[in-house]
Amino acid sequence: MTTNFRDYVWECDYGEHSFVLSRLKLLLDSQNAYQLAYCFLYADNNVYNLEFYVVFGYENPIEGQIAAMQEAMQACGASYRPDLANNDLFSELANKRFQHFVANDGDSIDMAEPILFWYKDRSMVAKIISMRPLGKTKTIFLSHSSNDKPLIENLIPYLNAKGMPVWYDKVNIDYGETIVTAIQNGILQSGAAIFLITEHFLASSWCKNEMEGFLNRLGNGHDVLLLSIVSRDVSHEQLPLFLQMKKYLRLTGDLTAEVIANEIAPALKKHLAL
Repeated sequence: MTTNFRDYVWECDYGEHSFVLSRLKLLLDSQNAYQLAYCFLYADNNVYNLEFYVVFGYENPIEGQIAAMQEAMQACGASYRPDLANNDLFSELANKRFQHFVANDGDSIDMAEPILFWYKDRSMVAKIISMRPLGKTKTIFLSHSSNDKPLIENLIPYLNAKGMPVWYDKVNIDYGETIVTAIQNGILQSGAAIFLITEHFLASSWCKNEMEGFLNRLGNGHDVLLLSIVSRDVSHEQLPLFLQMKKYLRLTGDLTAEVIANEIAPALKKHLAL
């Protein structure tokens, strides 16, 4: 009989290896050993580069067998890696990169975990050591012209010192990231916005788009606090109509970044429940 060998390499989450192994156990119990020639497991226990790969090698698979394997691995959150071959992984054994295990059937999976993995699952570690993500879910968006960054950058540490996280384009937009997308995400993730309104702000199409983004959120029923800090050379009539109807802070010569932070902090804390 003509053989029909084919390999499938999957990259799995090391931190979820117990869950992946439980799915593998069920999968191997349902697959005929003749059609499924081998199942290789590779685990890299280098704490700086934790990795977990599963390789399936099929010989004359029956109808539906490969589809069942693909469905099971996708349900584990594994990523199919057609850019890798088993030889790429096996050759790294000589470099002591991987622990290696051959799973013959579902019962053999029970022996895999203590052999392959030096570190516990993420869920087990989280029961011992806090792993909750740091950072507030709702930030304060700082909308400003690039010409006015000095005041904004002086204001940020005073807000941070009061326990208020901010979204600031210079920090929150990574190199290579699409600027428009990043700003849209910043608007969506923020629970408040501070508009530093100067002549430069009013002439900026970026600032106008940011205001419209927050207006759209308000119009869709989102609870977003909008605060304005208005330069003394900008008249009340120059403000967008919706901002004219809201109380704002007028900049004067004696208003330092620290004073500004002290003025607006109570409203921000109350709204964001900080």
